[in-house]
Amino acid sequence: MNQQMLGLVGAGPLSRSFVTKLPALRSRLGPVLAPCQRLASRLVNALRAGYAIQRYEELGAAETLLIAVPDAVVAEAVSALAKADLELSGKIVLLCDSRLDSSALQPLARRGAMTASLSSIPGLALRYVAEGERRAVREARLLAEEQSARIYELPPGGKAVFLAAMSFTGGLALAVVDAAARCLRAAGLPSPACDAVCEQLLLKTLRAYLHAGRKAWSGVLADGERGEVARELAALEEADASLAAAYRVLARLALERFERDTAWLDQAFRQERRQRRL
Repeated sequence: MNQQMLGLVGAGPLSRSFVTKLPALRSRLGPVLAPCQRLASRLVNALRAGYAIQRYEELGAAETLLIAVPDAVVAEAVSALAKADLELSGKIVLLCDSRLDSSALQPLARRGAMTASLSSIPGLALRYVAEGERRAVREARLLAEEQSARIYELPPGGKAVFLAAMSFTGGLALAVVDAAARCLRAAGLPSPACDAVCEQLLLKTLRAYLHAGRKAWSGVLADGERGEVARELAALEEADASLAAAYRVLARLALERFERDTAWLDQAFRQERRQRRL
């Protein structure tokens, strides 16, 4: 196992970061830098490892540097480190628990550092995503694997798209679930039944996709049932116009994603508008 010394540049709510739980910190942590000496000492005491320093130049004893600061101050920390009278050539610098990727460390890479980012995946215990230069990613993998964790490696530049997937499966998916639940309530189902039906239908959809992929797509949109889509839209307009608007957007998205013709959908929209005018 690589036992080279680790250095830490830390700030913000580090107690919530995976960095403080890395087993390697106990045995390998050396210099710890924070916005002020008092905070650095507090970090050292909380981690029961390392020693507090006051200047970036004092990070020179560490072969691998961990930057674990809020995204809002990453650029400031990286700039200060890049300007420090410190030999960076050959050092590994890991940006930890940040939504930014290794490109945020470019000023350090230009000085010879090998850079990568390592982030925990929200909601998944001991699951991490690493991206950046190969040697730096290898060091990130070694650090995370000490926790018996699973690490998904991305090529440089792939992190933002990965995070977009988190948005699709998180906030965006939750908005769709909420829309479905509101439809069920508007249809007259009591709340407990809404919850049960939503759960069962969503699990059914997920299982179908995991089993058959895109071929699992079914329903009135997949079958191109213009009249039924128009009836559903008319009902939604009467119950909640915002749900009807969401239905239109998502229906078009579904047809485009599954490479189906959308011309009939526009016809369904026009048919629904005519029905409402009658």
